[in-house]
Amino acid sequence: MGRHDPSAARAAALATLLLCSFGALGAVQAVAATPSKFAAPDLLEPAKSALRLKQFADAAGRLATDPLAGDSRAQYLLGTLYLAGLGVGEDSQRARTLFEAAAAKGEPRAAYALAALAAYDSPANESAARTWLDTAAAAGHADAARLLQAGQLPLQVDPRVLATEPAVTLSMTIAAVRRGDVDTLAALWPLLPEDASDAFRRSVLHHAAESGAAESVRWLVAHDARVDAIDAQGITPLMLAATAERADALEVLMLSKPDIAAVDALGNSALLYAARRGRVTQSERLVAAGLDPKLRNAGGWSAVDYSVQSRQDAVTGFLVQHGAQPARRRTTGAGPGPRSAGPILRAAAGDAYAGWPDVALAASRTDPAMLKSVLGRGGDPEATTAAGQPALQVAIAASSSASVGVLLAAGASPTRPDRAGHTPLGVAVSHGRKDIVRMLLERGANPNEHGASDGAPFTTAVRRGNAGIVQVLLAHGARADTGKGDDASLVLATQRGDAAMVSLLLRSGASPETTDATGYTALWHAACRDDAAVLALLLGAGANVNAAAADGVTPIACAAARGNDAAFDKLLRAGAEVQALSRSGDTLLMLAARGNHAVIVRRLVALRVGLDAQNTFGDTALILASQAGAGDVVDLLLQAGAKKTLRNRDGIAAADAAAARGFDAVAARIRSS
Repeated sequence: MGRHDPSAARAAALATLLLCSFGALGAVQAVAATPSKFAAPDLLEPAKSALRLKQFADAAGRLATDPLAGDSRAQYLLGTLYLAGLGVGEDSQRARTLFEAAAAKGEPRAAYALAALAAYDSPANESAARTWLDTAAAAGHADAARLLQAGQLPLQVDPRVLATEPAVTLSMTIAAVRRGDVDTLAALWPLLPEDASDAFRRSVLHHAAESGAAESVRWLVAHDARVDAIDAQGITPLMLAATAERADALEVLMLSKPDIAAVDALGNSALLYAARRGRVTQSERLVAAGLDPKLRNAGGWSAVDYSVQSRQDAVTGFLVQHGAQPARRRTTGAGPGPRSAGPILRAAAGDAYAGWPDVALAASRTDPAMLKSVLGRGGDPEATTAAGQPALQVAIAASSSASVGVLLAAGASPTRPDRAGHTPLGVAVSHGRKDIVRMLLERGANPNEHGASDGAPFTTAVRRGNAGIVQVLLAHGARADTGKGDDASLVLATQRGDAAMVSLLLRSGASPETTDATGYTALWHAACRDDAAVLALLLGAGANVNAAAADGVTPIACAAARGNDAAFDKLLRAGAEVQALSRSGDTLLMLAARGNHAVIVRRLVALRVGLDAQNTFGDTALILASQAGAGDVVDLLLQAGAKKTLRNRDGIAAADAAAARGFDAVAARIRSS
């Protein structure tokens, strides 16, 4: 793998600036100065919380999932994560796409990020950078305004700004080495503490070796990275390099004379790692360096046993040529081996299965004949592992319906929870095993009960979109209205945009008036998503078109605020009240005007709604459109006769509001009308 394109290093540096700019990843403040009149819960808060805790993958997943996926703030934050490769694969093009979508909706930070990216392009695209700076400044970005005034473009970021954030430094360094970006690695390496490692105690070299990034490995070795560092399981970089798709990283490591005889906590050498993954070149190199292919791990298994089990024929052939022979008889449960091996199950000391009773061990092997044999010799079907997991749950986790059937027939309880509070039914639903779910229900499991650590099985199935399991649970007495608040099944299905699930739930008795924890109905969520299919289902089931939460925002109000034209029209035809007011006194026209949604504004003007109505802050639709620089909407309102002289409680008229935000053209248009 060659060096990464230098533009990627520049993008990573920009990501550093963006991430640090919102204060340890998550203390995000809104840039717009306008007080929000569209009162609604901050849906971004769970993602912000994950960012503060450096849970980048969790944050990225939340930001990319409805209802956040279309939110400009979420798109901006997700773009920074793609730019940095935190929680997601580094993808500067995906970051640009997200920034462009957010900037189009008025997010100033996204416009500033695009200006910086254009400035960092090789060669720099100064024209595009200035255009995006103009956009960011017009939307209220102070740094963009200062740069424009000074005639400057965003400057190259000094990576040393990361010195106060070691967790971010490590994450970005790992991302850089995995993609072979030596330039960024060189910039960040001095900022890392000595022997920096991740949550699994894996070093930067571990990650470079695992990804097969030979250039990164070469740089790290040359800069005194510990070649024989071990992680929490005793795994070395050499073992991980042995599993990589290409052998280049292994070759580089071998030049540094690592301890090729090192083994992990279970006695597995680098050769066993290579054999299990079918890496012929790596296996040949390790044997040539002196590793004996006949050596076995703590459980008695050799490299050839692993290659046979995982059907890696090329590796098996090579190892056999060098004297290795597959085991003819299983001597332990410590690892994989030939199917024909005899069932002597007791785990050896130090094995991952140490302390497991034979019944649980047999259940994990997905071999019902072996399990029957153990039970026939007096094994207890209710046996548990040392961690308190019943054998039945072991079989469920192994996705072996046959073994589950054997244990249930032998008397295993279908409802007994494990030590952590998970029930067999909860585990089966989580694993998506409809056949096992049916078996447990037929043996007496209650579909409406769950363990102390489980969600309701029905809710879990709906959340995962598993209609097959939902139908099985319903057939055995599950309630379609299972779950309350944010776990309400109908709300979950609506938020996922799963029309088939919504239809199934409604047919099975779910109330169309179901609300989430804040009082928003499923219809409100469908309107906010502009989901025509789900809207039709809910309206057909009799959902209240004018239902509102405590903030007074109805479904059609949310559609107006977000510019969801199709949902707006569908709700209008269904009898939605166009004169509805939010708790702050906002009309539909105000919400649409502030969002620059000209199509909906035109519809509302034609319906002769209160053109000059004022909310509790004294703002009119014209004032709000002026604050947002929504020129098209301002023109529509002025043509309809909106009064430009009305002032809000702060004494600000529409032209003043536009001028204060730098929308001079809009202000001039209002004054000249």
